Amino acid sequence: MTQEQNQQQQQQVREAAELAAHFDVTVEQAREMQFSEGQTLIWTEAFKLDSWLILMKPSDNPQQPEPFFGNVDGHGWAFLFTDPMHAQVFGRNNNLVTGGGNVLIAKMKVEAMIAWLEEIGQSGLYGVRFNEGENGWFTPVDSLRAMKEYVEMAARQGGETE
Repeated sequence: MTQEQNQQQQQQVREAAELAAHFDVTVEQAREMQFSEGQTLIWTEAFKLDSWLILMKPSDNPQQPEPFFGNVDGHGWAFLFTDPMHAQVFGRNNNLVTGGGNVLIAKMKVEAMIAWLEEIGQSGLYGVRFNEGENGWFTPVDSLRAMKEYVEMAARQGGETE
């Protein structure tokens, strides 16, 4: 690895760590607010992202990994992440690693991810769980688009009053 590649990799790690910390702090702030205000804060930050991440299950055919969906309380969930750090931790803690010890992560633009999840939701996917763990949050799939529209409307109204 060249020095430039090493520096780029270190920069990517720093940016991922900063984004992970940002969401952990945001969730902590939301816990101290009224529920609806806290949820609006968390979702506003999530929808500001260009892309969301989803873990891929290691498979016998490394050229054909599949998205990881889990079951919680009898419901099917997509486990999404705001940043590679949260995804890596969850993947390692849940044995979603390749034979070489890697956690496979796919990145998808937010709008495309919502459309894809809505399509899967028609086949029984119940919801999405973001950054699963102590600082995670969740919602049913059929609430994602309405939540996005709500926070966009709130942002427009907030901008009009300033």
